[in-house]
Amino acid sequence: MNAVLDWAAALDPRLVLLSLIGVLNLWATGVTALSRAPTREKMLWVAVIFLCPIVGSVLWFVFGPKLWAERR
Repeated sequence: MNAVLDWAAALDPRLVLLSLIGVLNLWATGVTALSRAPTREKMLWVAVIFLCPIVGSVLWFVFGPKLWAERR
């Protein structure tokens, strides 16, 4: 257990944050691609997500296509 804690303590916080942002961007892009929104709207959201990674992902989460609402 001590080796795991040592490994976690040695991680660079910037690398962890960058990885989390990357995963969030990929997830937002995947859900956008699977939505039933028009293609033009999908492309606009993907552009916003990748041009402004942090703000774009937050805006997508609040205002973007809702995949889970469409499948009910």
